[in-house]
Amino acid sequence: MINSLENLEIKLGYAFDKKDLLKKALTHISKSNENNETLEFLGDAVINLSISDLIIKNFPNVDEGILSLMRSKLVSRDTLNKIGKEINLNEFIICGESFKNQTLPENILGNALEAIFGAIYQEKGFETSKKIVVNLFAKKIELIIPEDLKNTKNILQEYCQKNGLGLPSYNQILKNRKKDYFSVFCKMNEHLYSIGYGKKLKLAEQDAALKLINQIGILDE
Repeated sequence: MINSLENLEIKLGYAFDKKDLLKKALTHISKSNENNETLEFLGDAVINLSISDLIIKNFPNVDEGILSLMRSKLVSRDTLNKIGKEINLNEFIICGESFKNQTLPENILGNALEAIFGAIYQEKGFETSKKIVVNLFAKKIELIIPEDLKNTKNILQEYCQKNGLGLPSYNQILKNRKKDYFSVFCKMNEHLYSIGYGKKLKLAEQDAALKLINQIGILDE
């Protein structure tokens, strides 16, 4: 590592009690079997719950479909990679010889960032890890204006039209009257499809469209 772990901790706003846990979060699979993949999986859940809680509190009157879109934009691979670059995470990641003297792919930075959040959760629990997530995502959240976000169905439709693809179809497959929710099957082609859920048919359709948007990576473009 080029810089000391203390420099990274300053950027994170958090000092690890167990430095080995931070080192594990920074260790890519190319370096060791003791790598950050499990922590990355845990960190992904921490980020999603932290951001969900934050946007609900900040935008209590915003439609559920728009909240889902806001969360997807905030926790997208592109956003994670950008934050990783902003804190110069490439200077701390531990990789194998195959990456020696090379510029690290951006997704490695985003994955390591997720692993760091997972490591903080393991050491101090959710509230502390949430605080660090919110601090690092603060500027990104400020840039998102709910009124500027389009309906997810419109985003998917515009993408299909722009790329000469057939329009997606939406078919209701279940309505549970007791639990009051809908399920919708959305299909673009035999390889691209999803199932969405919501308390209203409209929300289920938007959820299905959002899942396809995330599959394709439209928000990262």
